[in-house]
Amino acid sequence: MSKGKAAEKIISERKSYSSFFKSDTAIILLLALIKLLIHLLTNSQYGYNRDELYYLACGEHLSFGYVDHPPLTPLLAAIIRNTLGDSLFALRLLPALAGAALIFMIGLITREMGGNRYAQVLAAVCGIVTNIYLSMNTIFTTNAFDTLFWAIVLYLMVLILKYNKPKVWILIGIAIGIGLMTKHTMVFLCFGLLVGLLATKDRKFLLTKWPWYAGGIALIIFLPNLLWEISNGWPTIEFLSKAKINRMPAIDPLQFFLSQIYDLNPLLFLVLLVGIYYLLIVKKGERYRLFGWTYVALFVLFVLSKAKVYYLAPIYPVIFASGAVLIERIISARKWRWAKSAILAILVVSGIVIAPIGLPILPVDTLAKYIDFWGLAGKSDQENGPVEIQMPGVFADMHGWEEMVATVAQVYNNLPPEEKAQCAVSANNYGQAAAIDFFGKKYGLPKVICSHNSYWYWGPRDHTGEIMITIGVRMQSLKPAYNQVEQAATVKNKYVIWYENNQPVYIWRGIKIPLQKAWPQMRLFY
Repeated sequence: MSKGKAAEKIISERKSYSSFFKSDTAIILLLALIKLLIHLLTNSQYGYNRDELYYLACGEHLSFGYVDHPPLTPLLAAIIRNTLGDSLFALRLLPALAGAALIFMIGLITREMGGNRYAQVLAAVCGIVTNIYLSMNTIFTTNAFDTLFWAIVLYLMVLILKYNKPKVWILIGIAIGIGLMTKHTMVFLCFGLLVGLLATKDRKFLLTKWPWYAGGIALIIFLPNLLWEISNGWPTIEFLSKAKINRMPAIDPLQFFLSQIYDLNPLLFLVLLVGIYYLLIVKKGERYRLFGWTYVALFVLFVLSKAKVYYLAPIYPVIFASGAVLIERIISARKWRWAKSAILAILVVSGIVIAPIGLPILPVDTLAKYIDFWGLAGKSDQENGPVEIQMPGVFADMHGWEEMVATVAQVYNNLPPEEKAQCAVSANNYGQAAAIDFFGKKYGLPKVICSHNSYWYWGPRDHTGEIMITIGVRMQSLKPAYNQVEQAATVKNKYVIWYENNQPVYIWRGIKIPLQKAWPQMRLFY
């Protein structure tokens, strides 16, 4: 190659690089990186959430299924633990990355729906300052990955509607299948999209083979978990039916709708309304009207089924995109150039205001005062029970675990050596059990036993139950099975969720029915 051609190639490459960094894609990517940085700087605060500890415990018992979730998240927990370790930063790296990918997907959805650069930026910023996304992308749970897979399916569906490329259905099938192995709520998106297809002219797609291919691919990917459910008597259905009774209070449609204000933030609620209006009413939004009906179908379904308010959160990406597209068109039509910067500035400020509610950034005492200032003290994340906690449930569940384990360990280590050698440690729920499993080794505790959710499948290990220490177990529930019981301690912490405060630690002696024999009747799925 001559020097001239080499120089031309270098110049061309530089122009290409320069062009990329000025492109819409680069701007969306930058916003995604900002989202990532936010979480990397804050995700090591407070302590482990109960669900994070639970997924780590499940990762020690890899299976094709669990009572309350599919297998992918525990598998990821095991991989992270065995490669990067189990520090808060390591464990929360994947949800932070999922959050960044979510912002990028929101930008792509907006672009494909006809949004120019401003609409893409607006929608992405909406995603960044969404309260529930800040929370979801902080902790390692199924929610961060579930929301991302919903966004991927929604993006692929936008491509189908815009370009009518049949083979994209194959990618939709793959995304749905992996999504189902992440969280079963992916089936709700499938239901909503089906309603949207049937309610619009896009029902024509159902007359082709491609959606059915997608369904078949999703089923094949999901099959291992489905077979596990069948072989174990559908434990997840039992879990969900009992959870509705024990943990999910009834909520009317208006309350459910207004509760979205908390999950979003008040200003984003306006974007949500604009997006729904664009999809259902505006003529130019007709091409994507099925998403409007998808939202309506999911809203009705979740209200009727007494679902948690945040179940609706994964549909927001397409609603933000729709709202941003309409807002951009209104601003352009009226030539309100000042409004572009003003709207973004207001959203950023609102994000800063709500950040302490979604991110673990304030000292605990300050957080309690901040929550109380906004009138949110006592919000218990849709769990039935007394209003006692002083912060959102997701933060309350990050406190008190190691202190609880230390108290149990003190009782255990004070036993005579002959009793200590045969003593089992039992917890009332999976959060307590997972905390003892995680922190217990440090304090010399044996592996815990617990009959709650997936812990029941792991059995009583090799314990007879002759001597047992329990945390959180009510005396009346076990007293008929033992000859002697004494309360050895009480676990107290004002910042934990209400049912973890004032928990008794009992020592039980003289079991009447061998633990191995009683275990099949002890399972608690809720």
